[in-house]
Amino acid sequence: MALAPAAFAPAAFAQDLKVTVQGRDSIVLTPADLAALPRGKATMVEGGKSAVYEGALLNAALLQAGVVHGDRLMGRYLNQVVIVKAADGYASILSLAETDPFYRDNPVVIADHKNGQPLDAREGPYRVVVDGDRKPSRSARQVVSIEVKPAY
Repeated sequence: MALAPAAFAPAAFAQDLKVTVQGRDSIVLTPADLAALPRGKATMVEGGKSAVYEGALLNAALLQAGVVHGDRLMGRYLNQVVIVKAADGYASILSLAETDPFYRDNPVVIADHKNGQPLDAREGPYRVVVDGDRKPSRSARQVVSIEVKPAY
């Protein structure tokens, strides 16, 4: 009897995540660092099926790297973008304001779990999930780094 390959997909090995904010030193968040950050859940529909992702709030990780946030996020800081880079070269871009709960109700998470289970190697070790997006296009899989810099 043949079983679907997904049934045997191993959990992705946890790895460090580099976060760079232009004009500041880069930081490296270990799996333990990410686990200690405030967590959130984000729901995404993919292939007609709804999934609940859980992980560190992206905003909390960016705060560790020193981004301006909350009611101080205005003026010149609003032109900053967050570039999420995946292992295969894929990149997803959000405005910095889209990651901040001061501007957005729905969370953006650095997910390490899907439907209560660790992410498999196809998605993990981390997937940035933008709750509320109608399509998963900005939810990069196999995330290896995050960069914040001015859009121009």
